[in-house]
Amino acid sequence: MSKREITQAEKRIAGLDRIFKRIYEDDISGTISHERFVELSADYEAEQKELAEQVKAWRDAVATFERDQGDFHRFAAIVRKYVAIRELTPTIVNEFVKEIIVHAPDKSSGHRRQKIELVRNFIGEVNLPGDDQTVARQRQDGTA
Repeated sequence: MSKREITQAEKRIAGLDRIFKRIYEDDISGTISHERFVELSADYEAEQKELAEQVKAWRDAVATFERDQGDFHRFAAIVRKYVAIRELTPTIVNEFVKEIIVHAPDKSSGHRRQKIELVRNFIGEVNLPGDDQTVARQRQDGTA
């Protein structure tokens, strides 16, 4: 789906309005039978409704894509800014991390394990494969 396809669908919706008006006039003037008018108008209305729903879905998808693309560009700019980080400072953490969520320990397992979630700026929460294993391994090694 592209903006061009959205524009074409909107033109077709407007065209269907014009067609509907013409067949209505043909119905009134007796050029076509009323039964034929009812059939045609039902078909055109169904097509118009389907196109309107499609256009809405496409517009939502385009808006989401454009928002995500903007988030990516802002994130990439921050990453480029800190290419050679030598020291992790609060300023750097604040630019990359939107929120840190620390959950209460799970007492039912007998361990004092706490789940920590990092919500990153621009990309939300990311659960990387192996995160749980890495934390468990670091605890065993005494590095966490």
